[in-house]
Amino acid sequence: MQKKRLTVLSIISVVLFYTMLFVPSCANTTAPPSGGEKDTLAPVLLKVDPDSNKINFPLSGQKIEMKFDEFIVLKEPEKNIVVSPPVKRRVETKVRGKSIIAQFQDSLIANTTYSISFNNSVADNNEGNLLPPYRYVFSTGAVIDSLLATANIADASTLLPLPSVTLAFYENHSDSAIYNLLPSAVSKSDKWGHFLITNLKPVPYRVIAFSDENGNNIYNPENEKLAFLDSLFIPTKIMRKGMSELQYVDPKDTTASLARSSDFRLYLFREVASKQFVKNYERISERECYIKFNANYVQIDSSGFKELDSMNVIQHFNITKDSLTLWIKGDYKRIPDTLNFDLKYLKTDSLDNLVMTRETLRLPLPRKTRQQEQREKERNKDKRVNLLEMKLDANPALIETEGFRIEFQAPVESIILDSIRLTSLTPKGVENKENFNLIPDSLELRRFTVKPKNILQQGYDYVLSVDSRAFTDISGNYNDSTGIKVMLPKSEKLGRIDLEIKGTEGTSFVIELINQSRDKVFRSHRTTTDKILDFPYLEPGKYSIRIFMDKNGNGILDSGLLKERRQPEMVRLYKLPSGSEIFDIKEGMDLSQIIDLKEIFR
Repeated sequence: MQKKRLTVLSIISVVLFYTMLFVPSCANTTAPPSGGEKDTLAPVLLKVDPDSNKINFPLSGQKIEMKFDEFIVLKEPEKNIVVSPPVKRRVETKVRGKSIIAQFQDSLIANTTYSISFNNSVADNNEGNLLPPYRYVFSTGAVIDSLLATANIADASTLLPLPSVTLAFYENHSDSAIYNLLPSAVSKSDKWGHFLITNLKPVPYRVIAFSDENGNNIYNPENEKLAFLDSLFIPTKIMRKGMSELQYVDPKDTTASLARSSDFRLYLFREVASKQFVKNYERISERECYIKFNANYVQIDSSGFKELDSMNVIQHFNITKDSLTLWIKGDYKRIPDTLNFDLKYLKTDSLDNLVMTRETLRLPLPRKTRQQEQREKERNKDKRVNLLEMKLDANPALIETEGFRIEFQAPVESIILDSIRLTSLTPKGVENKENFNLIPDSLELRRFTVKPKNILQQGYDYVLSVDSRAFTDISGNYNDSTGIKVMLPKSEKLGRIDLEIKGTEGTSFVIELINQSRDKVFRSHRTTTDKILDFPYLEPGKYSIRIFMDKNGNGILDSGLLKERRQPEMVRLYKLPSGSEIFDIKEGMDLSQIIDLKEIFR
């Protein structure tokens, strides 16, 4: 009866409310209240039980209760709540109205200081206002460790700050600890790649950072990126109330976020593989085979087909020497359907040692299905059987510096230079013969560059013509006649950057023109000497100059390897005198800068 009476009263109340709302009133003609101002205040932590900084904390069974002034929710606790030192099983967290109950599922380590960091995880239930990062600290012993460290993490290639990267400190300095043991202390980077790691001991730590894709706090080199500190780190800063390192900085405040102090800086990269072995291999066609190694720069003692004369086989490594292509030349009427490639090389054994090993790779000719054979027949019915496929390519903005590129499907054995012509066509239709150099690519056997000798003229068409049989490959196939025509862009609406490079001192550097987001390379120069580098014909837009120290002179940005204590090649972004890293190129703008590499890489 009581429940029924309340229901009737509720209905009457609703009727009276709507009656008052819609009945005209002489005394009040204003609109009804809107419901008040939007709540912008973060939840307030009223009490924690047990208090933070408690000593002699039980090794198991103890619950932690956090009471707030309003109803709250937890946002992505598995991602935002960080326990240091980490535990195997996540801390169990439950929301009960205005409280959070946290409890460890694993037994804790004796005489150890723990911290639970609630990073952007606690928010009010109504508007989602976040509690500033809060850290709960306790010790299972009689002492609270009180040292701290700060650091920054950036991508090794782009130098952009990286969020949600795990920073790990190890008291165990062995190589195996990183791959098998939980760290002694951890932290996670914020939006701006900044770390704050607290409650450390006054002992030397080995320090790494990794992307921790699976969230287990252990570095997995197969699918995670890594950064490491070259030397051991001993923290010295004592945590004191009011110190700037402990002050909360709103991540929206870019200036304040980037200005925070840092004890060291780390650069995240994907490790090159260290274990050397044949990863896969295949026979692509009758005369071409491919071998892929797991690691770069594999050392081969001897190699060759058992069935073929080595004089009739071309072996070519790619630039990083992790793949080997084999081409069979010579006047073979029939090449065996199955080839056996004998390979003697340094291979990583079960003990992680490099041992000279001999392997025989069986390379059968790939079988084709009837459907594949029919499709191939249809594609080739109008094609010449002995055709050497050739690709011509040229970027109008780069032909002055890079010329025309010619690429083939197989290595070339002979060239008839007179069958290659470069001509220019003036705006009035006058054709002129242009002198050029035909330059074989030092890294790719199937690629050549046609480089004009003379200064190119704006408004002129440049035509590269290649007659039939100009090139013949190792199998006796030759090209069809073809050509390509390009015109230099009109410079009045384009920009230009000239860089005077100083301080090379015989070291190889690569200077790249990249986009603002740093994920695309427009132009690239490699130099070992001081010189002026030109970047002409630039579309209006925003660019940056990225420079890396090319230690091995291969022209590519090489990664690092933890076991060999080898960092990735050093990258820097050139900053204009204003301090900006952005070149804002307008129509017709010419910009000149002096870059002292010795100063940038000091």
